[in-house]
Amino acid sequence: MFSQRLRRFYIVCLGFSLVLLIAGGIFVYQVSPLRDPTFQPNSANAGSLLPWLRGVTEAHWFLFANILAFLLSTNLTLLLPQQRVSTKNNWLPHLRLMILVWVILFIIFRFVFIVYLLNEWLID
Repeated sequence: MFSQRLRRFYIVCLGFSLVLLIAGGIFVYQVSPLRDPTFQPNSANAGSLLPWLRGVTEAHWFLFANILAFLLSTNLTLLLPQQRVSTKNNWLPHLRLMILVWVILFIIFRFVFIVYLLNEWLID
C-alpha cells in the first residue's frame, strides 16, 4: 500500500518535472536573441533584448539546466523497474546499480540541456 502511494508520488513528480522541462524549453526558445530579426551572429551582442532578463547570466542558465537534469534523473531512477531484494545482505549491489544509473542519466540529461542552451542562447 505504501509503496503504491510512493510510486504514484514519483510519477506525479516526474510529470511535474516534464512540464517544467517543456516550459523551460519554450521559455529559452522565446527569449533567445536568435528570435530578433536584427540579430547579427558573431557581433558580441548576445544576451536577451528584454530589459527584465538582462540580469540573467550564463551561470543562471547552467544552474537551471543542472536542476532539470537532477530532477529528471532522480525521478527516472526511482521509477525504473527495480528488482526486489530478497535478502537483507544483497542491498549494496542494488544501491550501487541505482547510483550508477542515476549518474549516467544525469550526465546525459545535463549534456542535452547544455547543448540546447548553447544552440539557443549562449553562442552568438
